[in-house]
Amino acid sequence: MLGFVMKLGQFVDKVARGLTQLCVAIMVVAVVLQVIWRYFLGNPIIWAEELARYALVWMTFIGAAVALRAGQLACMDLVVNLFPVKIKRAIITVANLASFILLLLLLYYSVILVGEPSVVAQRSPAMRITMSYIYLAMPIGLGLMVIQSLLQLFSGIIGKGSEPQ
Repeated sequence: MLGFVMKLGQFVDKVARGLTQLCVAIMVVAVVLQVIWRYFLGNPIIWAEELARYALVWMTFIGAAVALRAGQLACMDLVVNLFPVKIKRAIITVANLASFILLLLLLYYSVILVGEPSVVAQRSPAMRITMSYIYLAMPIGLGLMVIQSLLQLFSGIIGKGSEPQ
């Protein structure tokens, strides 16, 4: 069972990493094109800066799921590391459960936000796309984080023989 959980986590991580890399590539291309057109051709691309900004938003939310799996999100483990392994494991499990619940709440409200009429009706200034596409980064990124958080919680409970990080 733990093998399936690990494979699922790896798959979600691989997808999130790919999407994050795509966002970085979009940002780089948009900014390079903007610089070339603005400074060398004297005719700036109106939508390039906006595209780079929205790619940064998507990269941030999806990249958070990658950072969560890698254990690279900010955490205060100075005191936790002072405890014996069994207590440390219990504290980490409680913290993972609290994170999972918080992420579920954020996911729920982000889905509501994306569907708000004011968000759906709002258009981006340059590209004229609905802001729902931009705001959609929140539920997708949070959904990926919920999956990774649940998998961490599950593997922490089932994988009792392993040393907590």
